[in-house]
Amino acid sequence: MKGKRPDYTVNTVITAENGDRWREIGVAFASDRGTITILLDALPVSGKLVLTPPRDRTTSAGER
Repeated sequence: MKGKRPDYTVNTVITAENGDRWREIGVAFASDRGTITILLDALPVSGKLVLTPPRDRTTSAGER
């Protein structure tokens, strides 16, 4: 995985009074065998993980 771009960004969604907030908390890599390896920098309080395709670094922060 070293040097390989992640196949997914791992997020958690925090519900707040002013709307949902997405927090990026890790990355995930798909293998040729069909498995997914998830590397977390934090643990979600809700226990819910959302995997999304990684966004292009040239995309502004507000776009998904």
